[in-house]
Amino acid sequence: MLRFISSVFLCLTYLSVNAAPVDILAEQMRDVNTITAQFEQKIYDDKNSVMQDAKGHLSVKRPRQLYWLTEDPYEHLVVTDGTDLWLYDIDLEQVNKEKFNADLDRAPALLLSGDVNAIKNNYLIEQLKSEKDQFSFRLTPKNKQSVFTALDIIFQDKKLVSMIMFDNFDQRTVILFSNVINNKPIDDKLFTFTIPEGVDVIINEQ
Repeated sequence: MLRFISSVFLCLTYLSVNAAPVDILAEQMRDVNTITAQFEQKIYDDKNSVMQDAKGHLSVKRPRQLYWLTEDPYEHLVVTDGTDLWLYDIDLEQVNKEKFNADLDRAPALLLSGDVNAIKNNYLIEQLKSEKDQFSFRLTPKNKQSVFTALDIIFQDKKLVSMIMFDNFDQRTVILFSNVINNKPIDDKLFTFTIPEGVDVIINEQ
């Protein structure tokens, strides 16, 4: 209990020590309307060996808008305006389009642009032990068909630090964020996808 009280005090929050994890998560996200950041993503297998290493940048804007561009070693874009979700494989010149829905498996970063109450309805939220100036949470999907079994999100000074996803094959995806800026103005046009000329388009009606 003393460790928990110290953590809350150092982060200068006004939450009660008895606050539920969902309320503490909401406090980290409440005043954040946009996020821009660079990211590095590593996928580890069940033996802790790196299977894939990628870098890129993202922009998130409430409500439910996301621009996630992987630049290295391949180019891949995930973008949504909250109505349609586009997955553009730039190297293969192929686009997949589907209706955006509450299933965030394809783009878990959208959790950051959504309603905390909606997150609570779809995930069990647990606060994890963390560094003294950080807040760490584990989100476990209530839907057993989810492609990941758990998602950890870490904040520091109300800025995104990392996300870690665990799947059914004992693999984990670790995403580290840098140059994080909260509440930078972002034009909605960024989240409107225009189909490039000459690419194949696959429409998923489900």
